[in-house]
Amino acid sequence: MTTLHYNDGQDVRLGNSIRWGSDATGVVIVMIAEQTALPGHAAAEWAYLQHGCMIEVSTAGLFYYDAEDLTHDANLVLLSRWAGP
Repeated sequence: MTTLHYNDGQDVRLGNSIRWGSDATGVVIVMIAEQTALPGHAAAEWAYLQHGCMIEVSTAGLFYYDAEDLTHDANLVLLSRWAGP
């Protein structure tokens, strides 16, 4: 299983709050390889992608990111970590 990283090297984790672009915000809602999802989301729905994560952006909807896309996207920035249930 490959650990996903943001452009700045920090680990991507379920529930992270992110900034997408100049002013949109979002949340990491599914970690695909781990088959984990925030409440209200189904990890199994995205299992066919095998790796990466799904991010829900407030102004644009759902986006899939794989490891390469995450590390190259300087416009996707970690804002805060989710404390979990």
